[in-house]
Amino acid sequence: MLPPRLAPHPTDLRGLPAASRREARAALAVTALATAWFALAAAWEMFGPVLAGHYASSASVGIIAENMLRWKIPGPVWEYTASRPAPGMYYCHHPWGIFWTTAAFMKVLGRHDVVCRLPAVLLSAATPPLLYALGRSIYRPAAGAAAAAAFVVLPITLSFANFNALEVPVMAWTLLGLFGYVRLLQTSRRRYLAVSALGLALGMHADWPAFVLTGGLLAFGAIRAYLLPRRVFGPLPERGYAAWWVLTASIAALTAALYLALFQHAGKLGDLLTSYGLRSSGNAEPLSKVLESRRYWLELSFTPIAIAAGKLAAIVCAARLALLRREHDALPLLYLATATVQYVVFRQGADIHIFWPHYFAAYFALAAAALVDTGALLLERAAAARRAARIATPSGGPALDAPPGGPALDAPPGGPALDAPPGGPALDAPPGGPALDAPPGGPALAALALWLVPLAAILRDGVPALRYARETGGRFNERGHLIDSDGAKTAFLRWLAPRLPGTPTDAPVAMHESMKATWAQVWALGGRVVAPNRPPPKEAPPRGAYLVDARFMLDRDQASLAQRFDVTAVGPFWALGAGDGARTSPASGIEAFSFREREPGLLAWYLVSGTEPEREIVPDPFLTWELRTHFGQPAEPPAAPPETLEQKRIAHNMALAAGDSARAAAIFGEISAALAPIGARFDDGTELLGTTFHEGARSLLTIFVRAGGPAASDVVLAVRSRVVESAPLSTTMADPVVREVGLPTAISPQRWRAGFLYADPVPIRKRPGTEVFWASLTARERGRAPRLVDRGGASEVEVLRLR
Repeated sequence: MLPPRLAPHPTDLRGLPAASRREARAALAVTALATAWFALAAAWEMFGPVLAGHYASSASVGIIAENMLRWKIPGPVWEYTASRPAPGMYYCHHPWGIFWTTAAFMKVLGRHDVVCRLPAVLLSAATPPLLYALGRSIYRPAAGAAAAAAFVVLPITLSFANFNALEVPVMAWTLLGLFGYVRLLQTSRRRYLAVSALGLALGMHADWPAFVLTGGLLAFGAIRAYLLPRRVFGPLPERGYAAWWVLTASIAALTAALYLALFQHAGKLGDLLTSYGLRSSGNAEPLSKVLESRRYWLELSFTPIAIAAGKLAAIVCAARLALLRREHDALPLLYLATATVQYVVFRQGADIHIFWPHYFAAYFALAAAALVDTGALLLERAAAARRAARIATPSGGPALDAPPGGPALDAPPGGPALDAPPGGPALDAPPGGPALDAPPGGPALAALALWLVPLAAILRDGVPALRYARETGGRFNERGHLIDSDGAKTAFLRWLAPRLPGTPTDAPVAMHESMKATWAQVWALGGRVVAPNRPPPKEAPPRGAYLVDARFMLDRDQASLAQRFDVTAVGPFWALGAGDGARTSPASGIEAFSFREREPGLLAWYLVSGTEPEREIVPDPFLTWELRTHFGQPAEPPAAPPETLEQKRIAHNMALAAGDSARAAAIFGEISAALAPIGARFDDGTELLGTTFHEGARSLLTIFVRAGGPAASDVVLAVRSRVVESAPLSTTMADPVVREVGLPTAISPQRWRAGFLYADPVPIRKRPGTEVFWASLTARERGRAPRLVDRGGASEVEVLRLR
């Protein structure tokens, strides 16, 4: 036989758990601060270009929205086409809600980068208030504030707050739906029925995990309302609850049926099932080993403190549900189950996407509310025990801590309420309404203050993770693979797009595989049809252009293109057949431009990019000379004297080519004076002279090399990094991965000339902790790489150490 239920929280006239004004005001202040911080983090770089990495998915949503508007189609197509796409091209792995939302924003605001992020930014800014409202409705104001604060300090929520994909809208909309559900049960007002139905419906249109959460809520509701006796969870508003259950179940069934019909009409239902099989395959190891292999990603996303608190909270929530028998204690557990299904069942997705456990953040926030409410209840009971002890003092003696002739401060029933002014209105009650046994605010605020201490420790790792995420496009360490932001490549594509001939649909752009095409690159070309991973043209390039990244193209293929076509080179990026609009001279051969970079101002740092420099593309006669010289084309030395270190490097090579050894030596002296020396020699005569390091929005290490002559095989100057010590005061483990950092030089070492100087710019995206960078010459294909001499058998040399 069940013991009787404990008395529920006293409520005010709005049906909310009663609370003192002091608690309500303090909780609102914490929530306002959390919301402002999270909104600022989400809006950082909101107007900047979409770059590579996981963030490029936001560009794919922009492409889909543009196709919907251009071709007036209902389904998502994430590549530009020359004619109206057929339903067979629709993307049918997820519901289409986020695509329709972005299309609506684009219809109103036009085609801009901000449209790719704005829906996520707005929903992220709304999430902390929603968490406060939900936590305050279930527990108390302090618990709501704890939920909002917990959510906004997590590294994963900060890192993906502007990520216009699936998780952000699912969490925001389902939290709205849960809020409506709770308030419906508290008030029986129909408007909350509409709020709950709207929130859960929009969540289900965002992605499938919302169906899991809604299904769990419906299952729990059916058991609670129709299988268990009323004494288990207490009375229920029968008609209102039945209306909610039927409406929510109908919406879920109709939404699922809608997408099944749409996918079947597009002939993609089998594709959906195949994607399910792919996502659920993943790592076949036992779950414990899988989690251990992902330990760094999990710690980086949540921190060990949050992981431990989340485990504790699961036990506390289960205990509360069993002992207190308050049905709303099931909500954190239902969100935990939803996140677990997403993360454990779809292992392949979790293996390759660091953001896959994002839904645990919503659970953690709701769990934080439960922990703070539990702490407040324990403190209130301790205070009540102290009051009872004071009341039980020997007869004739005054109550402890009572002023002479006055009532005890913690008065028993019949005395004034704590924290209420004498004769004042009800605590946290509407004007004119009495408090219904409002608890004192002190214990709740003490519990909230205690909770903010571990949150501050989590935030210590959350802030660096936010920058790390923006620098890497949300990829973080990418399991050691090379990460390039594509910042310069995107600037090149934006510069090129208006100079291309034809229209976006009748003059396509083809890309060599070296471009490593992403949705962000396609978006940057302004809506033009793009054909990625195309082989080099044999006769004439496409009408639009053929694009190459010379750093990732074999030397023999570069030479073939340079011999057969006019090339417009912007840094390492080549455009063939781009038309007269991309050139300043009618002369044939290579014409080069370079990036002129400067640090962003404060406003540009926040609104556009705080992780990339501002770039301007300008004609570069020095680079034109260098490329033409190396590819056997007539080259005229520039008349202007060199100004930058890069121009001096090329001027040194000009002097050597002209036989002016004295001038070459003088310029070499100027360059050497600007370098941090390395002095590492290889057995083929190549020497790593030294480095420069620029710390800025995008830090840059530049390695200067004096060539011993053409490399005998296809070798590259590789740079790798290791984290040798974790960051001070951080609870997250040091990244154990050795990461590829260096980019190949635009002119292959197989084309280097003896005595010439070459520079390899290496963007530095520092990981948390002390990171050491090492350089070496390695073979890209078969062949022997040059070896270091006089280094005791070492295969690489340290070139940078950052703390």
